[in-house]
Amino acid sequence: MQLSNFFTLAEMTRSDTAARHGIANQPDDPALQNLKALCAAVLDPLREAIRSSITISSGYRGPELNARIGGAKNSQHMQGKAADIQSSRVSVLELFKTVVRLRLPYDQVIFEAKNRNTKWVHVSHDPARARGEILVATFSADGSSVRYRAVSAQEALDLADPIPTTRSGTTLELAYEELPDEPDDAVFEVEPDPAPAVAVAVERPAVKRRKTRTVKRRAAGKRKTVAKRRPALPRKAIPKRNSAPRRKSTAKRVRAKAKKHR
Repeated sequence: MQLSNFFTLAEMTRSDTAARHGIANQPDDPALQNLKALCAAVLDPLREAIRSSITISSGYRGPELNARIGGAKNSQHMQGKAADIQSSRVSVLELFKTVVRLRLPYDQVIFEAKNRNTKWVHVSHDPARARGEILVATFSADGSSVRYRAVSAQEALDLADPIPTTRSGTTLELAYEELPDEPDDAVFEVEPDPAPAVAVAVERPAVKRRKTRTVKRRAAGKRKTVAKRRPALPRKAIPKRNSAPRRKSTAKRVRAKAKKHR
């Protein structure tokens, strides 16, 4: 069955582990639709960009196959949303960077390099979300354990290959192992944010402000001015203006005197 322009169902379900253990690795309808979406949204545009074939090292993993490999309980491989990919012409690191550079709608992309030749890119697509999560896997010296470190898009583009891959002419000699290649929350490492600065109270000597002295001076001046004021007189003691009796005219005084001697 053709899932997209460049990928088939047989490619997306092939598994050496399933073949060895006789596991029927066929997706149900929801997983099949997710495989089509993954191919159309991410894998086909990536194939066109690098102009070279892409090998699906591991695509869909049914529950039985995922348990046999020891994959994560919520592995996106089981849902048909993830694939591990390589290319014989383009380095795995360049494949990883191209996914990031093209800003494809990936949910998660991981650069995984177990040793010089065992390398691959894990990429997933979720039609319901696109977290754009970028991780770099670091394997232990014996390859028995792996940790995942989150990086920014710019850090991914600046990444150097710690273990250059062997070439045979123009062909890369790559190997692949079906491993549990996506992190559980327990092994997902995110560099902690720097601790917030703690404010420390600094005790400073008290400084007398000029404003305080000015207020006191003004208050003192006010009290001094009030003390110089004359006390108010009682209302009844205040003499009325023009209250003195008027003197009689001369004619009136003569008449009054003559009337008195009659």
